[in-house]
Amino acid sequence: MLPTDILIFVAFAMFAAGVVKGLTGLGLPAMSLGLMMLAVDLKQAIVILLVPLFVTNIWQGVIGGQLRATLSRLWPLFSAGMVAIWFAVGVMINTDPAILTISLGIILFSYSAYSLATPQILSPGRWEPVLSPLAGALTGVIGGFTGSLAVPAVLYMQALGMSRDALIQAMGIWFSLGSVALTIALGGRGALPQDLVIVSAGAVVPAIVGMELGSRMRKRLPETVFRKVFFGALLLLGVYIATRGYLQG
Repeated sequence: MLPTDILIFVAFAMFAAGVVKGLTGLGLPAMSLGLMMLAVDLKQAIVILLVPLFVTNIWQGVIGGQLRATLSRLWPLFSAGMVAIWFAVGVMINTDPAILTISLGIILFSYSAYSLATPQILSPGRWEPVLSPLAGALTGVIGGFTGSLAVPAVLYMQALGMSRDALIQAMGIWFSLGSVALTIALGGRGALPQDLVIVSAGAVVPAIVGMELGSRMRKRLPETVFRKVFFGALLLLGVYIATRGYLQG
């Protein structure tokens, strides 16, 4: 079992990430991984993330009234992503921790910089049947290697021109499926330490408390302002994590 001080920090990381998700509807994996990396290595952080990631997203993915339509449209992305996660995890568990740390830092930095720039994303149009599985596969590779399931799937979903409600539901479905795929891939390779699974289950509580607080704050705090602060902080965190991984390597 992890030391008490680290368990307290993990609880704080999940609470903070829950606040972010409650405010914006996303950001729990990126923020929680980024913060937990200050206290544990990436492989441990990914395992701790699994249960909170599933629990906080399954409801978001099921409600909304567009479950069937979302699955019908995005199943190529979802299925390709889950398959890619399996193979990527196989590489991840045998990779130097310093390389994994640098990779996560780069992903967090790139995701934040792109989100802050808010460029106009072109719709895939008639190329959607081809690009959906490619976007899913690339997201699965990145997710299996770093635990971050947002890039480029969330950016691609935004390019599809979905309504806000449909987009939030699609993200909930993907993050739920991605967490299941990560669990199967890690468990199938004997990389799910029982003590960390227990920590992961316990981490659900601070994550949900944070989400509830974030949802209440959303009514008082302008989302655009918070998103800038969030992605700015995540960008700096990505730089720090990548630099630390480089120095450790």
